[in-house]
Amino acid sequence: MIAQHDHALLAGRFAEHVGDDRFSGPSPRQQVLDGISLHDAGWPLHDDRPTLNPRGEPLHVLEVSMPIAARVWNESVRLAAEKHPYSALLVSLHVLNLSMLARRHDFQPHERARNDPADLFELNKFQHRQIEWQEQLRKQLGLRTDLPLRLGQAEPGTNADEDLLRFNFGLLRLMDSLSLDACASEDLFPEVAGVHPRPGAAPLTLKIGHPGPLALTVDPWPFNVRQILLPINARRVPTGRFESEQELQRMYADAPVETLEICLSP
Repeated sequence: MIAQHDHALLAGRFAEHVGDDRFSGPSPRQQVLDGISLHDAGWPLHDDRPTLNPRGEPLHVLEVSMPIAARVWNESVRLAAEKHPYSALLVSLHVLNLSMLARRHDFQPHERARNDPADLFELNKFQHRQIEWQEQLRKQLGLRTDLPLRLGQAEPGTNADEDLLRFNFGLLRLMDSLSLDACASEDLFPEVAGVHPRPGAAPLTLKIGHPGPLALTVDPWPFNVRQILLPINARRVPTGRFESEQELQRMYADAPVETLEICLSP
């Protein structure tokens, strides 16, 4: 079991290596790296005491209910705001876009939310809060608040600031997808679309290969090193059904932390 915040920290370390002849690096660098690293910073609210799904198995992040999701997503934005408004805006864009998956009926592995009426009520409250929060963050950053926005973003080509925001959010999406996919026990993403190699440039679709556990290939390669090898913490618990959440939480707390190695290659 790999905690969501650990996966996000890994995504941030991936992002440190973005930038070559084809891809620009993050800018403003530290604020973007902090946004990527903290995009799941609220998840310890759940992961420190993990819960079970209806089958009695540890709850997978991609099948989480809206009450849990809204709580950890809001906390992620709050913690990012302690670093910088730009970091918080990136995280808010991320969680707002994730929340739209709850409206879909396509239950692919990365779209498992169910359209329960209570969940949809939580979803509406969450989205309104994020839209209001994004307006406040935009004002703090000197970004325009009079533009038509779709999920918090202006149309490409609106102005340089908006194109830069779209570029940086694309980096967050890409690093999140790579880290989540590398940490998962299933192949989640065959590709990641809509990634701008530079602010204002046409978007690309990156192909993701799955040569083995904890390993991915990426094409085109956006990094400035030949290969990325990074550690991530994990805990092992028995597979199968747990009798109670208390049993899972006890086994998880007692399990020693071990280090796995994640590999990205061209």
